[in-house]
Amino acid sequence: MTEPIVKYNKVTKYFDDLQVLDKIDFEIQQGEKVALIGPSGSGKTTFARLLMTLEEITDGTIEVEGEYLWHEKNEKGELSPASTEHLRKVRSNVGMVFQHFHLFPHMTVLENIIEAPITVKGKKKKEATKQGKEILDKVGLLDKADVYPAQLSGGQKQRVAIARALVMEPKVLIFDEPTSALDPELVGEVLEVIKDIADQGETSMLLITHEMDFAKEVADRIAFFDDGKIVEDGSPSEILYNPKSTRLKEFLERFMNTQTP
Repeated sequence: MTEPIVKYNKVTKYFDDLQVLDKIDFEIQQGEKVALIGPSGSGKTTFARLLMTLEEITDGTIEVEGEYLWHEKNEKGELSPASTEHLRKVRSNVGMVFQHFHLFPHMTVLENIIEAPITVKGKKKKEATKQGKEILDKVGLLDKADVYPAQLSGGQKQRVAIARALVMEPKVLIFDEPTSALDPELVGEVLEVIKDIADQGETSMLLITHEMDFAKEVADRIAFFDDGKIVEDGSPSEILYNPKSTRLKEFLERFMNTQTP
């Protein structure tokens, strides 16, 4: 068994006096696709934002590829808070696709995609442009390279956001409710792109979603969050068709409108 690509150890998160995550232990293996489901406010997005260093950890540790994210070892081998440089280095292995795209409106589609490889990774513009066009082709938007985000549909904007994350070649790719801001008729095109990425098998993926059929089709594993804890964690068939906890049964009945055991 290889080392997990991501490892949470007793991870706790507070916002002031509100506990959002409670001593979470969790691992994601190399190439594994994990879906996170659960009610709003259960801690799923905070769990992901800690991995992206968008929220600061309160207690516990997170490792990415065997390196501590929020900590680093001092000369005595003891853990101390990570420097900004260390955070940036380890975080570079993680990419995230948000609900609301976050594209730069004053940049073309291609400029949005090549900005980070040039400024963060120091790639030459010619190399970044070549790679950016290859990624755009992969998500079916090469013909939109020179247009601006305002000229795109919501589904197209989200596919650009996915391309922007992919071009950084992350070891772990997080999708935070990637279809929740889209009109229903645009959901399918985005899910199809994500499924294509998953089918390639190389990138570990963390999918926060309410799309149960999609989770069942794409994920190797599903974890159910409730009240800051992982209540159940197992294969899609175990979680969706043989739930053990009352809370998961209630959640599935509400979101899937099917009779659970």
